[in-house]
Parts: sequence; structure tokens; C-alpha cells
Amino acid sequence: MKASRLLVECLRAEGVERIFGIPGEENLDVMDDIHQAGMEFVLTRHEQAAAFMAATVGRLTGRPGVCLSTLGPGATNLVSGVADAYLSNLPMVALVAQAGTARRDPPQKQVLDLLAMFRPLTKRSMDVGGPDDVPRSVKRAFKEAGAERSGPVMLQLPEDVMNKEAAGTPLRPSRKRKMKGVEEELAIVRDILSSAERPLVFAGHGVLREGAVSALLKFCEAWNLPVGCTWMAAGAVPFDHHLSLGTVGMRNSDLVKDCYEVADAVLLLGFDSTEFQPQYWNRGRTKRIAYLGRSEPIACRNLKLECTALGDLTDSLERLSLNAIPRKEWHSLHRLKLMDDLYGEAVGPKALVQAMRRCMDRDDIMVSDVGAHLIWLAKYYPAFGPNTLLLQNGLISMGVAIPSAIAAKIVHPERRVCATVGDGGFMMSAAELETAKRLGVNFVTVIFNDCGLGLIREKMDRGLGRSSNVDLGNPDIPTFARSFGAEGHSVSGKDFETVLRDCLERDALAVIEVKVDYSHNRHLF
Repeated sequence: MKASRLLVECLRAEGVERIFGIPGEENLDVMDDIHQAGMEFVLTRHEQAAAFMAATVGRLTGRPGVCLSTLGPGATNLVSGVADAYLSNLPMVALVAQAGTARRDPPQKQVLDLLAMFRPLTKRSMDVGGPDDVPRSVKRAFKEAGAERSGPVMLQLPEDVMNKEAAGTPLRPSRKRKMKGVEEELAIVRDILSSAERPLVFAGHGVLREGAVSALLKFCEAWNLPVGCTWMAAGAVPFDHHLSLGTVGMRNSDLVKDCYEVADAVLLLGFDSTEFQPQYWNRGRTKRIAYLGRSEPIACRNLKLECTALGDLTDSLERLSLNAIPRKEWHSLHRLKLMDDLYGEAVGPKALVQAMRRCMDRDDIMVSDVGAHLIWLAKYYPAFGPNTLLLQNGLISMGVAIPSAIAAKIVHPERRVCATVGDGGFMMSAAELETAKRLGVNFVTVIFNDCGLGLIREKMDRGLGRSSNVDLGNPDIPTFARSFGAEGHSVSGKDFETVLRDCLERDALAVIEVKVDYSHNRHLF
């Protein structure tokens, strides 16, 4: 069989069900074999959206999502989405076409050194050097993408290689090896927890990536430890659990800042320092800190670890739960204050966020774009399950929410999905509404419209005393949405909840614009 068909069979062996992307002249054979094999190909309106979709599939399933592009401009359009997956540790394989070896050396039309371009944005960038290399290359790509810390791998597919006959068959997918924690290190963790008066846990995204959510909750209950979840781990412990401190990571304005500032011991679980920089929660550097996870923690200032216990999180947490010494409850007043802040009377963006939370079921999925609304959601939208509040905290790229909502609805068609965007981010990926309509993938997009870049305006006003070049002109958004076949609504704050609830209950493809007063942003920081 041709190398292109062998590639598709290898992808199928890895469990790939669909590929997101835009084809080009250099991957015609690959595209034809995807079609002939009956594998779903999701044609997007922009390669960046394809990468965002693949990354979201990786985030929700734990298995690498797959995106595809042609060479040159197709490859450069993938970059932001691949970089986002890299900084967010989301498993992804990017299949990027390249010119045949006869015209590979730049400068040539559309030819770039793609391996060099993707190398700093991926765990590995590889070239399929020959047709017989396909099985080994695919297996290695998926193994590395899924290994902790997960992330994107780029696989370069030269046109002439894909057109040739290939020998070989798909290889058996790699399985993650169990990694048992060292008992001596776990004993140090026990000592830190049992001797602390005010211990707490920070649960990072690694808890979700390693599938350790259930073990986390049982461990915290056994030791009676309060838990703050980073943005990427929102909902790992349900917010209505008495040990939950909600979502943390807001630098100087977390609702539970007073709680973690007085903690004398912190246990980091699957935690990356990029998720919540230690200088914001370990100012005096007096806390005893331990780390549990499958991969080495990222070294940084203000993070002096007394113990690093490497191993499978589930195994380590289950072993630590044995003979646990429950700690005296010390966080109750902090949690009461948190509840008052979240559910108390609200106006402006906070009131809109509260309305969205009332409209969404516990397992429904809220996806946030990037802007001031991201911070409002992170602070005031409580999550009751893992991956039910998808916040961005890696590259933090605008335009991510609509592609991610499409992918979320594809992965979980039984759940309702809502994307929250600003008017700036909306226009960056609004064309993907056509993709959603074509696929029959329905979700609601809520636009917090302030006719500008509200977060940048706020930071300018705070830092410079004035703002400039942050005002936007927008189309008639309801009419714009209807032109794609979606419903379009423009509502006031008082009508917002009624319209949103109706659209969600009907599982409509809908866009709801609500004017927002971002003068309240001063309360965010």
C-alpha cells in the first residue's frame, strides 16, 4: 500500500476517530486515503481553529487530538494552536505536509524549515524520512504526545514520501508504564502533612491528565485537607464539597488569598508552577512544600521543595490515604467568605456569570475565550466536575473558545456547551460558526460586548492613567450570526438569563450578545 494509506491505518491503530484541518496540494494523497478509509475529516475555516479543536480533544479525552495542514502558510497558521497545546500540556499530533525532497531547500515557494519552526513549540518535531518509516514515526509521535507532561508533537509528511509504496503494518500503540512512588518520599509527605496546623492542597492540571480525580477527593477527605484547584484543574474537587477552596491562580486577588497566605504546608499535586506562580502564594518562603506527580516539577524561584515524590498520582494518593491522620479543620471561615463572595448580590459582569451558572447543569461545559470575561469566569463561575469549566492558562490566545466549544460538543454530544467570548475574540474565530452549522454541532456563544479590548483598556488605565487604541467597531452581531445559519440575539442584562436558558434547553446553535459594563473590572485586581 502507499505510505499515505499506511499513515491512515497507523492513525486508526492509535484510536484516532477524526482529524481537524485544511488540506493542500502537498497532502492530496493523504486526504484521499482519509476519505477512502472512512475516517472523519473536520474541515475548518482556519488552521488555527483546527489546532485549537485538536488540543481540546486532547484535553477532554486524554488522548492526542490530531490536526492537519499543508506546508508554508498552512503550517504557520497552525502555530498559535500548537503553541497553546505546548504551554497547556495538551496531547496533540500535528500532521504537516512538506514539499518533496527535490525542492526542500529554501528559498523555494511556500517552503520553510518547518522542523526548526515547530521545534520550540512541541515536545518533538519529526520528519517521516521514508515510506517504511511511517509506522515507527506514528507510534513515537503518539507515545511522546501522551506521555506526562503531555503536549504536541509535529510529524512532517513530505509529499514524495507519502506517494511511494510502503512496506510494513501499523504497530501496537504504546501503553503507559506504571510508575510507583518511592515509599521513603511518601513518608516525608506524611510527616509534612501530619505536623502542619494549616495544610492545604493545590491540585494542578496533572491531576486531570493522570486521571487521578477520584483518588484526589478520597485522599483529601481522609486527611481533611482543603483544596484549591488551578484554572486548568477547575472542578477537580466539586465546588460544593466542604473541602473546596474553588479556583486559584489570580495572583493578588483570589477570593481565598487569605487562606493560602496563612497555610504552613502546601502539597502540590500534578501542579506546574506556570499554573500559579509561587511568588503569589509563597511570599515569605516559610511554607513546607511537597510535590507529587509523574513528571519532574518545573524549577522556579520562590519554590523550594522539601520533597519531590515522583510516581503515578493515583497510586501515591491511595497509599497516602492509608493510615491517614485527619487534620483539624481550619479553613471554614475562609470558605464561608468565599461562598458569600460568589453567591452574594451582584451587578455587571458578575451578575451575568451568576446567571450563566444558574442556566448550566453540573456536567455542562463552559468554555472561556481570553479577555476580562475569562477572569470573571475564573473567579465567579464555580465548577462541579473536571473539564466542565475550560479556562485558558497557557499561551492564553484569543479566538480559542468557539473552536474549543465545537470540539467539546463533538466529544460530549450529550452535554450542553456554552462558549463565552468578548467581541474582540469572537471576531477572530466567528467563521467557525459555519463549521458548526455544517457539522450539525450546536452550542451557545455568549458575547460580552464592550466594543473594545476591555482587559487591555483596564490595564492601561491602571498602569498609565489613560488608554488608547483599544476601541473596536463591530458588525450587527445578531444579523452576522444569522448569516451563518445560527440564531442571533442581542439582549439586555435583565433578559439575558431567560434567553440563554431557552437557547440551551433547545440545544440551539445560537449567538447571544449582551452589552457589558466593564467599569467593574477594577474589582478584579
